[in-house]
Amino acid sequence: MIQIQEINFPLDCMVIHHDFHDYDPKNAFNETHNLRYLNEDLLQCKFPLVDIIVDLGWYGEVALNKGEFRIYIIKSENWEIPSNIIYPKTVDETKELLSKILQYYTSIGVKDEHNNEHN
Repeated sequence: MIQIQEINFPLDCMVIHHDFHDYDPKNAFNETHNLRYLNEDLLQCKFPLVDIIVDLGWYGEVALNKGEFRIYIIKSENWEIPSNIIYPKTVDETKELLSKILQYYTSIGVKDEHNNEHN
C-alpha cells in the first residue's frame, strides 16, 4: 500500500505542503500511480530563521515514466536562482537526502539563534 512518507520535520521547520509518498516509479511503474503521486509540488517547507525554502518535486513525462526528483534549496525567496538543486535517483535516496538537508538547516538556525542571543 502506498503511504505518505514519514518525515521527521525539525521544530523550526514550517511545513507548507507535504504530499510526498513512498511510491517509487523506478521500481514499480504504474501510469495511474504516476499521475496520482508524481508532480512538481510534492513537498515544501521553510526555515524562517535562515530564510531557506526546501522544495521537492518530480519533473518530466509522467505518463512515459521519464523524469526525476528534484530538491530545490531556495534562499531569500529567490526562485530564479536556487542556492542548490539536488537530483536524487530513487524515493529512498530522496527521503534520505531530505532528512539530511532538514537536519543541516535546523542546525544552522539553532547556531544563528544562539549567536544572536549572545550579541
